[in-house]
Amino acid sequence: MRVSIIVSDDDGNNYHGEVELTASSKTPQKRSEQAPAPKSTTKTPVNFSIPIRAFVKQLAGGLNGSQKFALLVAYLAKGDSDKQVLMADVEKQWNNMKPLLGGKLNRAHPTRAKENGWVNSPKRGVYVVLPGWKGIFDA
Repeated sequence: MRVSIIVSDDDGNNYHGEVELTASSKTPQKRSEQAPAPKSTTKTPVNFSIPIRAFVKQLAGGLNGSQKFALLVAYLAKGDSDKQVLMADVEKQWNNMKPLLGGKLNRAHPTRAKENGWVNSPKRGVYVVLPGWKGIFDA
């Protein structure tokens, strides 16, 4: 049986994992006999043509706040690194999807997203998605 687990910490960070479970026997297996857990999950292709809530629901699971911020900027810019996105627009969309995004927007998320090279801010209150934004799925 395959199970998926999502755990949220007090800071709003979500952790996601999948594992294959087998029925337990009366005698426990030695560590070396156990099958290793899969390392990665199947990546879902990025589709900017679907509605924003579906996009976020499909891709935000298991991402932390800065990754979710970069994901939202990428959606609003439709992946175009030349398109500028207003922070007010990001915040409005985030507030409309608090349950999907793990609560209110933390103002540290944009800074951390910039530090990781996923977004940039050419001027105050404006963000652009950087070409390496898909690194949010590997972080």
